[in-house]
Amino acid sequence: MSLKWRLACLVLHPLFVWLFRAKVYGKENIPAKGPYIVTPNHTSFWDPPFVGWAMCPVETYFLAKKDLFIHNKLFGAFIKWLHAIPLDSEKPLKGFKKGMRLLKEGKVLVIFPEGTRNRTNDRILLPLKEGAALLALKTRVNILPVFLYESKGSYRDWILGKRQLAIRFGKMIDTSQYPYSKEGVKSLTKELERRLLDLAKSNPA
Repeated sequence: MSLKWRLACLVLHPLFVWLFRAKVYGKENIPAKGPYIVTPNHTSFWDPPFVGWAMCPVETYFLAKKDLFIHNKLFGAFIKWLHAIPLDSEKPLKGFKKGMRLLKEGKVLVIFPEGTRNRTNDRILLPLKEGAALLALKTRVNILPVFLYESKGSYRDWILGKRQLAIRFGKMIDTSQYPYSKEGVKSLTKELERRLLDLAKSNPA
C-alpha cells in the first residue's frame, strides 16, 4: 500500500465512520491482492470515495466518467488523488486499454457497471453495460460485486442518523467458466446483475 493510499484511508475513516456512520459488511470477501475487478452499483457521486475507503487497505483504481472531474473541480481533484481515471464515453476503447494495463500490472480496478448514476426512485439497478464483463474475460480476472445502500441523498441524513449508509461485498465471481466470446460476456453480465440484486436484498438496515 502506497503512502498516499495509507493517508487517504486515515483521512476518510473518521469522516465516513464517525460523521457519516458508515458500515462495511463482507470485508472477508476482499482479496488482499489483485488483479481483479470491483463492480458496485452507482447512485451517488460519493460512491467512488465510499468504495475506495471500504476497500482499505487494498489500493484501488477507478474508471470514472469525465463529467465527475468537470462539474466540480475540487471533487474531481479529490477522486483523482484517489486513483480515479477520467473515462470518455465517446472514446470507450481508450478507457478499455487503460483498464487492461492496470489489471496486467496486478492492480484492483473499480468499474461501475451501470455506466452512470441511477437517479431513479423505483429501480434497484439500471441495465448493466457489458464493459466490466468484457474486460474481465479479456484479462482473465475475477469480479467482486459490491452494493451500496442509502448512498443517494443528502449527507446530512447520514450525520443525523436518518439513513444508514452501508456497503456490502459479495462473493467473488469466478470468471474462468465463461468463454471469451459474445455469449460469454452476456452470460457473465447477467450473473453480475443477479449477484448485485441478491446483495440489494441483504440490506442490513
